[in-house]
Amino acid sequence: MTRLFNSTANCFLSRARRGALLLALGAAGPAAWGQSFGPVSTYNVGTTDPNSVALGDMNGDGRLDIVTVNPSAASVGVLLGQVGGGFGNPTFYPAGGPTTAPLAGVAVGDLNADGRLDIVMSSATTNAVAVLLGQAAGGFASAVFYSTGAFSGPAGLTLGDVNRDGRLDIVTANLNSSTVGVLLGQAGGTFAPAMQYGFSSTLSFTGVALGDMNGDSWPDIVTVTAGATSVGVLLGQAAGGFAAATQYPTGANSNNLTNVTNLVLSDVNQDGRLDIVTANYRGANVAVLLGQATGGFGAAISYSTGSTPLTAVVGDVNGDGQADIVTANFGASANTASVLLGQPGGTFAAAVQYNIGSPGIVRSIALGDVNGDRRLDIVTTTTNTGSGTAGVFLNTGTYTPLSTARTATAVDITLSPNPAHDAFTVSLPAGAAATPAELLNALGQVVRRPAAAGAQFTVETAGLAPGVYSLHLSTGAGSLTKRVVVE
Repeated sequence: MTRLFNSTANCFLSRARRGALLLALGAAGPAAWGQSFGPVSTYNVGTTDPNSVALGDMNGDGRLDIVTVNPSAASVGVLLGQVGGGFGNPTFYPAGGPTTAPLAGVAVGDLNADGRLDIVMSSATTNAVAVLLGQAAGGFASAVFYSTGAFSGPAGLTLGDVNRDGRLDIVTANLNSSTVGVLLGQAGGTFAPAMQYGFSSTLSFTGVALGDMNGDSWPDIVTVTAGATSVGVLLGQAAGGFAAATQYPTGANSNNLTNVTNLVLSDVNQDGRLDIVTANYRGANVAVLLGQATGGFGAAISYSTGSTPLTAVVGDVNGDGQADIVTANFGASANTASVLLGQPGGTFAAAVQYNIGSPGIVRSIALGDVNGDRRLDIVTTTTNTGSGTAGVFLNTGTYTPLSTARTATAVDITLSPNPAHDAFTVSLPAGAAATPAELLNALGQVVRRPAAAGAQFTVETAGLAPGVYSLHLSTGAGSLTKRVVVE
C-alpha cells in the first residue's frame, strides 16, 4: 500500500487517500531510535531557485519522490526516488511565466480522485495557482491556471477539504492583498473562483496551514505574516466560509522574514488539541503556541535553533512517540538543519545542527522515509546562482527497545462506526492502557493526537479526505493494523 503526503504540515493526502493512526498499547513508552543523521547527499535540481519542496510517490513505484517549484524557470521539477534513498535527474513541467520572485509554494495531492498524485504550484507574481494533473502513462498534464484575485500574490499554499464535500480545496496565503484565498474543489480536479478572507491591510501573508483548532470538526485556517510578530487564526464555519481572524503573538523578534513554509500545526503536548509552531528568522528560534482547553492559544514559548531558521517541519524523527521540530537555517557561514527533540509535556531539547553544505540560501525542508527503513529522513532545497540543490539526510538512528507492552491481537480491537463520517470510536481489550494516540500522515508527521484514556476513545475524522485509513497498533510483541473507511 503506497501512502503519500503533501509537504504542507497539516494536509493529509495519499494515492488512495490513506493515512496511519499510531497507537501504543501498554503503560510504558514505545520503542525508539537513538536520533542521528548521516552526512548530506546533494542532488542537482537543474535550476537556480528550488524555493519549495514536497514529497510524494509521483509515479506509483512505492518510493518517495522530490517535487520542487522553480520560479525563474516557471516550472516544477520531479526527481524520482531510487532504491536505497537516492534520486534521479529532474524532469521539468512548465507552470507559468518566469519570475524572479522568491515566493512560490508547492503541494501534492489527488485532486481528481483518480488514484494518482497531482501538483499545485503558486507564485506571488502571477496571481494564480497552477494545477498539473498526474497522467496514467506517467508524467503530468499541461498546467491549468486558476486566478487567486488581482494583485493577490499567492505565496504559501496548502490543500484540504474545507467544506467537507469529499474534494480537496486549495488555500493560499496572499502576500500582496493581505488575504487568504480559498478555491473550492470541483469534479474532475477543477476549482471554483477564489474567495478571499483577510483581517488587516498592513499584513502580508506568506504561510498558511489547515487544522481543526477549536475541536468543532470544521477545518480552520492559520496564517503567518512577513514583517509581523503574530499568527492569525480564521475559524471555519458550519454555514460555510471563515470567521474574522484572531491574532496571537509569536514572541519578540519573531519576524518571519519572507518565506513560505514557516508555519506548522501539530499536537506537540499530546492533549488532543493542535498547537502552532513557527520558524522565527529574526529571533533565531522557533515559537510554540499550545492550544488551550478554553479555546485560543497560550503565550509563545521560544526555543533556540542555533541559527536563523527560514522554515520548520514537525515529525517523530527518533521514534519515541514525541513530536520533534526540524528547521532549515540560513547562516552567515553555512546552511544547517536543526533538530529539536520533543520532550513530554510539549517542551523541546536543545537544538542539534547538521551541515547542509550547499552554497546559497536554504529555502525549504520536508520529512519523509525516502529509503524505506521506517525512519524519517530530512530533505532540503537550496537556491544558488550556480545551480540549486536538494539535500538528503538519511536517518541513521539505532533502534533501541525502551519498553514492552501487553500482547494484543487485531480481533481485540474494534472500530465503530466503520465506515466513519465525522468520527469513530476505538475500543481496546480489557486491561489495555492506552498511551496518547497519534494521527500520522504517510511520512510519519503528526496530524492529530486524539485523547486516548481508558478502554475507549474517539478519533475525529471530519475534514479528512474520503478514503481508506489504517489504524496501526504498536505493542511490545509487534504491530497490528486495522482499517477504517472515511466517507
